[in-house]
Amino acid sequence: MNLKVNYFENNLKFDNDNIQVIEIENKKMFYRFISNLYEIRNGLNVNELYFYDDNNDELNLTNKIEVYTNFFDFDINSKKNLNSLTKIIINSLSDKDQNNIFNTYKKIYKSLSNILTNIDLPITINDTFSIEDLIKLSKISINIKNDLLDNLLLLIDLEKILKLNNILFFVNLKQFLNNDELIELYKYAIYNNIIIVLIDSQSYGATINFEKKLIIDSDLEEFVL
Repeated sequence: MNLKVNYFENNLKFDNDNIQVIEIENKKMFYRFISNLYEIRNGLNVNELYFYDDNNDELNLTNKIEVYTNFFDFDINSKKNLNSLTKIIINSLSDKDQNNIFNTYKKIYKSLSNILTNIDLPITINDTFSIEDLIKLSKISINIKNDLLDNLLLLIDLEKILKLNNILFFVNLKQFLNNDELIELYKYAIYNNIIIVLIDSQSYGATINFEKKLIIDSDLEEFVL
């Protein structure tokens, strides 16, 4: 997968062998690039960014990328993630499992109905329900970790299972992880065939293991490492 950015001199190639790092010291360009990514994430078409495959055919990644900027409040239990997880659970249920769930709820429904007959109020219970409704009633959630690196590895696990995005972009992540932690993250993403891209607002110099890097300095000069 490749990306042409109209205001970059160099095109970018994303693969599962290396991690693409983009370090943009020019503040206006940094903001412009992140804004464009957010627009694509939120379902808008952005003419300045062009994703394409190795045959030069355009790839539509609208709503198919995720951009992470807040590493203190991961939205791991987003509606999007939980809905996708619910579908996976439903598809994993056997007919016997579904019947057991329905029969259990029928018993609950019957007990509640008997109780409500003794309450002098016009109360009704919905007797029409689907397996999806019942699973959502259980309020399934994904356990968030207490460590940043653990949460990042969890995001990769989620992406591998849910398959919601083509690329995960992490903004200014290098402010929070040391080189050993970054390498562990890189190795885990590469092993699981999940494309991640790091974008930073300052340059960290030479590459570390598994990195390839584009540096854009404050004067918009570009350097490929």
